[in-house]
Amino acid sequence: SDVTESKKPVLKNFYADKSALFSHFSNDFTLIINPVINFQYGKEKADTSGRHFINTRGVEIHGWVNKKVGYYLYIGENQMRQPQYVQQEIKKLQAVPGEGYYKEFKTTGVDFLTTKGYINFTAAKYINFTFGNGKNFIGDGYRSLFLGDFSEDYLYLRINTQVWRFQYQNIFADLTANFLRAGDTRLARKYAAFHHLSFNVTDHVNAGLFEGVIFGRNDGYELNYLNPIIFYRAIEQGLGSPDNAVMGADAKIIFLKHFSAYGQLLIDDLNLSYFKNFNGYWGDKLGGQLGLKYINAFTIPNLDLQLEWNEVSPYTYTHDDTLANYSQYNQPLAHPLGANFNEYISIISYQPIQQLNIQLKFFKQLYGQDKDSSNFGGNILIPTTEHTVAYVTGNQVGQGVTTNQLMMNFIISYELKHNLFLDAEMLYRKSDANDNTFDSNTNYVALGLRWNIAKRNFDF
Repeated sequence: SDVTESKKPVLKNFYADKSALFSHFSNDFTLIINPVINFQYGKEKADTSGRHFINTRGVEIHGWVNKKVGYYLYIGENQMRQPQYVQQEIKKLQAVPGEGYYKEFKTTGVDFLTTKGYINFTAAKYINFTFGNGKNFIGDGYRSLFLGDFSEDYLYLRINTQVWRFQYQNIFADLTANFLRAGDTRLARKYAAFHHLSFNVTDHVNAGLFEGVIFGRNDGYELNYLNPIIFYRAIEQGLGSPDNAVMGADAKIIFLKHFSAYGQLLIDDLNLSYFKNFNGYWGDKLGGQLGLKYINAFTIPNLDLQLEWNEVSPYTYTHDDTLANYSQYNQPLAHPLGANFNEYISIISYQPIQQLNIQLKFFKQLYGQDKDSSNFGGNILIPTTEHTVAYVTGNQVGQGVTTNQLMMNFIISYELKHNLFLDAEMLYRKSDANDNTFDSNTNYVALGLRWNIAKRNFDF
């Protein structure tokens, strides 16, 4: 990272760089160490059982060796008690959203450890390797239907290749399969391979192709999927079609200097004989995204607007077993709502001065939930075959316990000093279902202090 030399270093290595508590720079080795804290205190109007909080303490270490190999390490200890809808999601997933294993903390709170890290190096002029534990995101939107960052961190190898107008990304991942919380036991493993090829058609138009496969093997990684350039669907069929392969296309267009339009089309499965009749066949598993960004809107500097639509048909991302569904540690690998939903997102971001950032996010969502032992296609963890679906044909988005949800999140962040933020947040969330037992209403306010860490979001 760039060195921002301090006029008043402490003991030579402390705050020699304005952005680092401790730093060491030499021709062979760079070391930067920073503390990480995230203290938040909040209150939910309808919850009288106690206060809500986030208590994170950690350390972040990064740098490079011999100006060739970069490294990053983060370790954080967390206790958290969030609004009731987040608590319910933790119980449903048996995992903290975006995290993983947890212990109960004071009845309704959770205690968990976050660790992530990677090494990064360029092996050739145009090829870069990253190996470590973390998340990946493919797309230009707030959400991704290909590969999002909602799930827990995972072990991965990422290869980025950039030649001429082509950008090619390969990701090979080791994932955790479905599980039930229990005592000390080894959780089942599964694996994934993704690749995304994009091409700059012009300086303002980019088009891409995506393919991914999730699979389980008792004897380790399927070596056939290590081929970085072959179509995974062809391999999967050659192996007898035991795995869950998905494919897609995306595009981005920049126009009138301030605007960019983007979109994704995901195909999990498609039966053309059913699809052309538009009869809602359960095996037609599709997802779509369209979005628009307006940068420096109305010629106002640092005022950015974003609109986004996402829709995923019932049973998308599912498979006929629990190993090959599109999940990691009981959490969706793509959109946090799983499947059987549509969603409209509006985001206003404004930075009137360098230290102050104001953001308003608005979500309008329609999704279908399951009741009792039903399978209406929203829960991607349920094994799905023609014999386990609620309907073979006539499926439509929002089926099951139809739920309309509105969510508004207003956040003001002020930077007190480099990477030290004071946050004020208001959250309103209302779920209205055709079964009143699924209704919920959240009014939440919070104040927080963050140092060297991004804000946690629970936008679902």
